[in-house]
Amino acid sequence: MFLSKKTPLVAIDMGSHSIKMVQLAEIKGGNFELVNLGMMPLEEGSIVEGSIKKPDQVSEALSRLIKAEKIKSNFVVASVSGEAVFIKKIKVAQMTEEELSEKITEEAEQYIPFDINDVALDFQILGPANGNNSQEKVDEKTDPDEKKPENETETSDEPMVEALLVAVQRDVIDERTDVLLEAGLKPAIIDLDVFALMNAASLSNDLSAMGSIALIDLGDSFTHVNILQNGSIGYTRDIPVGGGYCSTMIMSKYQVPFKQTHRIKGGYLPDGIEKEEILDLIVRGYRKILEEIQKSFEYFSTISNCKVERVLLSGGGCLIQGMDGFMEDYLKVPAEMLNPMQAVKINPKNFDQGLITDLAGLSTVAMGLATRRFDHT
Repeated sequence: MFLSKKTPLVAIDMGSHSIKMVQLAEIKGGNFELVNLGMMPLEEGSIVEGSIKKPDQVSEALSRLIKAEKIKSNFVVASVSGEAVFIKKIKVAQMTEEELSEKITEEAEQYIPFDINDVALDFQILGPANGNNSQEKVDEKTDPDEKKPENETETSDEPMVEALLVAVQRDVIDERTDVLLEAGLKPAIIDLDVFALMNAASLSNDLSAMGSIALIDLGDSFTHVNILQNGSIGYTRDIPVGGGYCSTMIMSKYQVPFKQTHRIKGGYLPDGIEKEEILDLIVRGYRKILEEIQKSFEYFSTISNCKVERVLLSGGGCLIQGMDGFMEDYLKVPAEMLNPMQAVKINPKNFDQGLITDLAGLSTVAMGLATRRFDHT
């Protein structure tokens, strides 16, 4: 089958504890209508820190989900995130796209922390570099995660452009591709979670007019911090701590199974557990995450001379009541839950409102992926 922009794609988001599936149809005015929505839980340990540890179980769960939702299309858009993904904004001399492609490929090794032979590499030209033509000088200890390349050019008299450099370890891409194929699906696009989150946020927001905002995905293994400047990526970081740390604390204190921790964090308390105790534990469990988010904001401020003005939250952490207020109080920045479901047409005859509400925060990445279309030229 020849793929085109009209080819229906199914969005699949494989998380630590569940698979989320979304399918959107384009309607008049460039808007979208929800066609399919579903979630299938995974066995504990199936996906750990973004790596698929039990491919057979994941593939089986995906097959059950596709069958249960009666999905007709087998062309899929999926995504990757975590420590296997590296994103960096760089400045390079202005040249043709073909020359730039060759130069970035030659010099990419100085920027990325992976073996250049083990990654899939891509870049996007963002436009002329702002300010003077010098590379930003940042103390390598300022960035919480990475160091500045030793041989990075610091000054140049040539016109410069900014480019977004993306590198993904091929093993992670292959893991997801193999699972999709085993489930009888055909991967059409492998995207990044950060771009999916941007697409989801764009459904109900004009990102280009919002200044500096942070899209924070509160995952179980990772907390993804993506700071945008007028709709363009300014800084991105995957913090290797997530809501799973809080779940572990709950399991240890109350001797409850892992699956029950999600309900407890959502406010469904078993007999004998006081609300104040849980709130105190959640605060302590998320303190490390908040500290790292604050470091990310401070680093972004040093490289951009801008402060984060607003926070949009997504992910499993959104199921915790009052998380937006908690984040706002600590970070001293207005925070709100990102709900892309509000921006698409939903036929109440086809979907239960309770399901929509429950999956709103969890399905943000899948919603963003579902806006993608096959754009091969």
